[in-house]
Amino acid sequence: MDQNNIHRAEENQMSRRFEAWYNAADHCKAYTETLSAQTKQALGNDMLFQIKTRANISSPKKYKPSNQMLWCAGTVILLFAVFVFLQKGPTITYTTGYGEIKMIHLPDGSQVKLNGHSRLYYRKRNFNAHREVWLNGEASFVVVHKQNNQRFSVHVSDSTSIEVLGTEFNVQNRNQTLIALREGKINFRCISKQDSYKIEMQPGQHFMLAKNSRDYQLKNDVAIDAFFLWQKHKLLLSNSTLNEVISVLKATQGVEIVLKDDRLLKRDASGSMPLNVDIDEMISNIALLYDLDIKRKNNRFLFQSKQHITHQ
Repeated sequence: MDQNNIHRAEENQMSRRFEAWYNAADHCKAYTETLSAQTKQALGNDMLFQIKTRANISSPKKYKPSNQMLWCAGTVILLFAVFVFLQKGPTITYTTGYGEIKMIHLPDGSQVKLNGHSRLYYRKRNFNAHREVWLNGEASFVVVHKQNNQRFSVHVSDSTSIEVLGTEFNVQNRNQTLIALREGKINFRCISKQDSYKIEMQPGQHFMLAKNSRDYQLKNDVAIDAFFLWQKHKLLLSNSTLNEVISVLKATQGVEIVLKDDRLLKRDASGSMPLNVDIDEMISNIALLYDLDIKRKNNRFLFQSKQHITHQ
């Protein structure tokens, strides 16, 4: 027998041994653990050779995993999921509909008011040991101070969070992150691959960070109470543009407003507006403040400049 035939016979024998091991996976035993280092190396070389050889075949035979292999794979995934669940524990989730405000009492005694169309959740397991919540939307917090100065964290994204000890503040986390601090102190942390920084806020300050941006604004001596008025179902306008009002009402009330002329977005107005009224009255109030005419089609409202009639 020449060398080529010997080599081919060895390859066939190795392939049969490998396939026999593969098909005998019913008991999930590791065949390679019984092999010597030299045999393992030969098996690895044979596997690589088979892969390279079969990659050049025009119509390779499709592999269909056995039911037993699928069962083993499913069992591993299930066990991993159970492990993760046991590590993190179940989550407690609160949500609000458009125009709804909900009061939440956390296990540590802290209180949260959740604005409309918002979501807040925390992990029930060891909450008092970590005091962490996750927010999407807007909420106002009154955080209980602990004697051991244990921090309380509000996560607004994968890379940004708010850390406090005991304080009162408002957080809006939608297209941008807005924080208004009424009492206490806040550390806003950003930790990402691109950037890392910490901002310490004092009472009376307002912080704004655009989504997917590192540029932030920190303002002093602002009308902080205005950021908490939504709890009383009111919207305070202070030279607020129509664009800002439309954004707020769409996010919290689900109101769809269309403009005939985009230049109207720059109009500003000052005053206050009740939010606990029906949708038609709310739209009428906006039209009055910004001197607009309204046309309604189904659940959408069209704003256009008011046509003033002049008398000659």
